[in-house]
Amino acid sequence: MINPLYDIEIIFPKIRWPDNSANQLLEKNKMMRMHHAISINALNNDIGLQAIVDRNSEADLWIHIIDDKKNIIGWSINKKLIINNQTANYFQITMFHQKIQGQGFYPLLNEIRIEIIKPDLLFVRTQNPQVYKYFTKLCQNHNFKISPTKEYTNIKMVKLLENIFDNLDNKSVQRGLFNKAISNYPLKFEKDTELIWSRMNIEKGDCLVIVGYQD
Repeated sequence: MINPLYDIEIIFPKIRWPDNSANQLLEKNKMMRMHHAISINALNNDIGLQAIVDRNSEADLWIHIIDDKKNIIGWSINKKLIINNQTANYFQITMFHQKIQGQGFYPLLNEIRIEIIKPDLLFVRTQNPQVYKYFTKLCQNHNFKISPTKEYTNIKMVKLLENIFDNLDNKSVQRGLFNKAISNYPLKFEKDTELIWSRMNIEKGDCLVIVGYQD
């Protein structure tokens, strides 16, 4: 259950900090250090501040979960892309403090993200089976087809995203993105999607690219 004392903050970083002046950078960098701290707690692993800065600096949308003491306790970023004349919504990163995981924030943020950046195509890259579960539900709620599934991988979608994700194979797996699993917490696999995850080696840093598309 979501705590009614928590709040949602929506930021368009390229609008809020358009010229990266000294004062703007101070505020932006302070928030990204908070993002980094949340990521360490969320993953029980430190992927490095620079990894956060590189991705978050280029994002078009930040969403924060704010607690009753005005602290950031969860965040997500999205990037808007134009691919083959289609508006694509890239769900780049989502991180929640351990104390709010499993409380329904991920599907809530997903609905906000798709409402703000209305897509013809949406995709996410992950090592987390729960992301597949809820991203699939999001796609179904908005009449998008999903790839990959147990039975099918849309090769057209793989080809479309090859320039976005290096080493993306015909199973929609990006091989060896990291040198290991980025989360040190046990992953929760769903019985009906185990086959999808058997196609990749998370311990060697493989990631699944999940695509929502329309014919």
